[in-house]
Amino acid sequence: MGFQASATSVTIRARLTKLGREEILKKNNSIFSHFILGDSDANYYTSEPLPTGTVPVNSGNLAFITGSSSDNIASGVGVNSKLYRTISPRTQKKVEPNSTTITPITRQIGETTVSGSNLTYLTISKSATTSEFTNLFRSLSLPLNSANIYNFTTALTVDGGWSETPFSSLGNSNVLLSVIDNDQYGELIDGKSIKMTLPVYTGYTSGGTATGSTTYTLYSTFPKTNKPNTVIDSQYKDTSIYPNSLFGNQINVSYLVSDDIQKPNNDATKSWSTGYDSYKPFSQGGKETINVETIASTGINSDKIAGVAYLDKGIIAITDQTIVDNIATNFSGDPSTNTINDSLGLYFYSADSYNTVIDSVQNDVVQDIVCVAGVGQFYSTQNNTFDINDNVRISEIAITDGSNNVLAIGKTDRHVIKTKNEMIIFNVQIVI
Repeated sequence: MGFQASATSVTIRARLTKLGREEILKKNNSIFSHFILGDSDANYYTSEPLPTGTVPVNSGNLAFITGSSSDNIASGVGVNSKLYRTISPRTQKKVEPNSTTITPITRQIGETTVSGSNLTYLTISKSATTSEFTNLFRSLSLPLNSANIYNFTTALTVDGGWSETPFSSLGNSNVLLSVIDNDQYGELIDGKSIKMTLPVYTGYTSGGTATGSTTYTLYSTFPKTNKPNTVIDSQYKDTSIYPNSLFGNQINVSYLVSDDIQKPNNDATKSWSTGYDSYKPFSQGGKETINVETIASTGINSDKIAGVAYLDKGIIAITDQTIVDNIATNFSGDPSTNTINDSLGLYFYSADSYNTVIDSVQNDVVQDIVCVAGVGQFYSTQNNTFDINDNVRISEIAITDGSNNVLAIGKTDRHVIKTKNEMIIFNVQIVI
């Protein structure tokens, strides 16, 4: 779930922040000072090198955290057959001087359609003071005390409040939470890529029985700022002044909008779906941003939001009261609305018709270590099947400290052939 898994002990597994990972590398990256090349997978008695995809690995990929990948290797793994730098017995060479550079890299994990038990729902209310789930208003930094709530019911033009803006609904008492299982996304959901479909009742009998339903489609986007669209294309969260103003801190959020609530700029010819799922949605796809204020003289109308997406928590808080008060469950006219309750009391739709599509990203901190096997270097080996007429077949590289202790090992996907008179450059990435 998007919640921490239940446990019977109070052992806490902490994760390094991006800053923490950078600091570890900055303070220790100089220990990655040398490298060794190996050919432990080469049998020179055979004429054929190993092709791509056939070099044995040093460890598996399964990680403690479901859905993630392990970058660790056990002790006892080393280079069994080393290449000589020039002549025996020297096997080490210093890495290039620029190998202490640290670079943050954002990696796209890809698109996921989340549905069923991986996408659960819960309605929370500020007035439910005996419900444990009411704590989540604080988790989501939504206003609770009277002073903060007042900010969302007061006009911007009167007292600097939010009532005339798209964000006014964040002060509402009842909120529908949509919780994405944390096995379904990476470090951060891409805040411009969310597409959500929800069933909403459209009518009731005098006795309160639902008589019809429709589907609301919601998309995520950011507020309009003075940033160029090319810059907004590369954003994964709202980096404007609004998160700090709305929530009291610069949290990782984007906002949900829907044509079923109000079209962009209240213009019937426009749609929030424009630009969705494009490579550069704002600059090339024409994706709309949110007008925060109405400026009548320029034809700008304040937009409306349906809610806010918490991109690291995997939680979407729907604050639009039409949806919150009329979310359809077990409607006889639509079997796809049939719901099941999980062990926490949250419900999910038994069919996958109502789902949420997300992209997610992972921010890695990388040290690129440049290892140059130059001309006249690494052309002979300890391998006892090697003959002086053979060309070495490199399949592994070990990064060491100055005392020859192996700190990291990487393997190629195939044998890399090197002759005495050629140079090969290996770029080894240490990822934290």
